Amino acid sequence: MMKFTFFVICLLVSCNIHSKTPAIGSEPSTILYVDKHNPKYFSSIQQAIDASTHFKRVIVLISAGEYNEKLFITRNNLSLVGQSQSNTRITFPELRNNWRKNHDSDWGAAVVNINGSDINIVNLQITNHYGREHNTNEHQFAVRSFENATRITLYQCNISSDGADTLSLWNKKDGLYYHSYCSFTGATDMVCPRGTALIEHSKFFNIKQSAILWHDGELNVNQKLVVNDSEFDGVKGFWLGRHHYDAQFYLINNQFSSHMADKPIFKKTYPDKSRNKANKFGARYFFANNQNINSYSWARNNFQPTNTYLAQQTVEQWVFGDKWQPNAVLHNLAQQINKTAFATDSFSL
Repeated sequence: MMKFTFFVICLLVSCNIHSKTPAIGSEPSTILYVDKHNPKYFSSIQQAIDASTHFKRVIVLISAGEYNEKLFITRNNLSLVGQSQSNTRITFPELRNNWRKNHDSDWGAAVVNINGSDINIVNLQITNHYGREHNTNEHQFAVRSFENATRITLYQCNISSDGADTLSLWNKKDGLYYHSYCSFTGATDMVCPRGTALIEHSKFFNIKQSAILWHDGELNVNQKLVVNDSEFDGVKGFWLGRHHYDAQFYLINNQFSSHMADKPIFKKTYPDKSRNKANKFGARYFFANNQNINSYSWARNNFQPTNTYLAQQTVEQWVFGDKWQPNAVLHNLAQQINKTAFATDSFSL
């Protein structure tokens, strides 16, 4: 089956067959394999991505190992699935400022660069390790998406950098993002979505006395960043969150460590008032049922989700409505992988 799949890829590429990308879930996916030690398969992840362009929906199964490469995703309906969150690693050192010296945009400044929608990244470690090699915590993207990329899922992943803006998903018009059973490590604004994001069952660790969370929801009053059933930790005095644009934060059922500073989520302003963004929706920081060892007053309960939002629906339904069902997508993905002989970490659905 694997030899046949590889033969079909070569045939279609040589014939230059093109086709439209349908909505995810509309048909079975083509499955490609990456294994650095097996000559029958692709030796790099980018090779598999490049070869996938003639297929409507693709799952790339990645064998354990360290892949020292940048990824450029310019297609829709793609799933990258590692063999295990603990031993399948994508690493690359890149400082944003260095990249921008010779490039007009951030395209290429991250380890994983995404300009497509319906992208699932599962059971992978993605690390930008520039900072530890050069002693800096300036902007270092691990994952960066662009203006039209939406419906991006990170599941059972370790996402880390040695600096700011580790996970930057930046479609502020209609971006939708779901992250579950992940860990995030970085510095200032390390998880900084634009649009709407739900993060569940995850861990955050800040290596600097700076904000973990950042949000931009200025284009729509309903855009929000929701973190549910997760853990926050870091160096002593780390901040929980901040924003420059209109933003909306919901913290539900989380654990805040004793290292968290007594510093409420806040809007960043500058002495030069021309740099400050409008805040037409007001301060919107909501807390419910969190465990805060230090009992800071600003992190106390100020809404009841079961009464207000979640009485008749799940957190996912509340956040995304009828626009997206990421857990259904993950369930379908798990079913397709289970039909192969590829051994991967089981999905915690």
